[in-house]
Amino acid sequence: MTRRRLASLILCGGIAVLGSACATESFVEKQVSATESKLTQQMTATESGLTERAALQETQLRVTADRTGESRQAIDAADQRLNGLDLRVGEVGARASGAEVRAEQATGAVREAEARLSQRLASRNKHRLLDTKFVYFESGQTELRSQDVKELDDVATALTADANATLELQGFADSRGSDRYNRELARERVEAVMRYLVQRHGIELRQMRAISMGKVVQSAGEKASPEALARARRVDIRLLAPWSSWEDAQGQIERVAPEQAVTVVPAPPVPATIAQGRLPEFLKSITPWDLGGKD
Repeated sequence: MTRRRLASLILCGGIAVLGSACATESFVEKQVSATESKLTQQMTATESGLTERAALQETQLRVTADRTGESRQAIDAADQRLNGLDLRVGEVGARASGAEVRAEQATGAVREAEARLSQRLASRNKHRLLDTKFVYFESGQTELRSQDVKELDDVATALTADANATLELQGFADSRGSDRYNRELARERVEAVMRYLVQRHGIELRQMRAISMGKVVQSAGEKASPEALARARRVDIRLLAPWSSWEDAQGQIERVAPEQAVTVVPAPPVPATIAQGRLPEFLKSITPWDLGGKD
């Protein structure tokens, strides 16, 4: 009896265990299915999220690539502008160098002009003898000879060409006659020359300086031959120009024909003795300033 009851109990326990096992397997299958479903959903969500993120990143990469292209184009354009600026800076530098050179040249020219002006001011009262001519007269006469008119015409041309040029006229007479008579005669001969230049050529009185030297004294042992007396009856015409005017003319000659040399006639000594004589009315208008003096 006891063995049957024990077997029954064992049998019932086995059946109970088998039932429990069946119930557990079904539960496990349900749990696994639920888990698989969750995992599938999670994987699907993850794949969707990854796909969206990949698409977003791809879009961002495209935008970044576009921006990079635009930036590269902007950089290229900036490089071109910089190259253009470099060229312009080079041109400006070259112009600045040229301007500096021109400024130095202008400074040198100004200094040279200042030096020339200083030299002009220092030499304003100095004159250079350009030419000497002679006009001869008959004995006791003051009229101009026809053969001497050409000399006066040449002198008038030179005076007209240079307004700063001047004439120094020295009248002489031969040794015959008194000193007073010879002074008056020499003065009238000088006046005849001046009158011709004024009336015929319109030469201004300020360009002429008249001096009556009187008679020419014969040197010791010299005979008063007709030839010597004829040489004494004359007016010496000395054409003078300020140093500044002569230098300007000299510079023009050198620029036009540098191979041609200019011969300057040396100035003879000025006589120390100047005879005093009465000036005619038309010479009274000459001022000391016209004669190179001071007021």
